[in-house]
Amino acid sequence: MGTEAARQDTRKAMAFDLCNIIDEDPAQETYTKEEIKKLIRVYVAAADQK
Repeated sequence: MGTEAARQDTRKAMAFDLCNIIDEDPAQETYTKEEIKKLIRVYVAAADQK
């Protein structure tokens, strides 16, 4: 397991990535809770495949 600083960096990177994913579609101004949860699930699943 990494250091606390490494874990914090990982959380920040994930948040940054998710913000960029959300911003990719400028036509979609709002997201439902279900859409956000789906984005997170897809992100995590893709990260597990690397």
